[in-house]
Amino acid sequence: MMRLLQPTRVMRNDSPAMRGLFWILALATSATQVLCALGSGDPDTAQPLADWINTTANLLNILIAVLVLLPATRFWGAVAAAIIMIVSAITNFQVDGYAYFLKVLPFDVLAFALAAVVAWHHRDDVRGRA
Repeated sequence: MMRLLQPTRVMRNDSPAMRGLFWILALATSATQVLCALGSGDPDTAQPLADWINTTANLLNILIAVLVLLPATRFWGAVAAAIIMIVSAITNFQVDGYAYFLKVLPFDVLAFALAAVVAWHHRDDVRGRA
């Protein structure tokens, strides 16, 4: 368990300022996933998804938020966060409608961008370089 909390090679090679910046970005990425879990779906949707799908997606968002916070799993958590934001945007468009899609698009883009930057920065933790 303690290994999950230890700084990764990338984190050890970062300057203190960069380490702080990427902790802030990881916290922001994690927060976007929690916000997704708390506010998923438009209640006015004509054909809402089944409750079990929303519940599963919300639990997945919480799991991803935890993965992003743990240094050892940060890369994979950030990749999962980016993927789920793409799926979320597609679902918002196809299920919730164009108006809701446009309403939440800035949030989806920001959440995707944060996750992509965190994943890109930590890519060498998976490749074995740093």
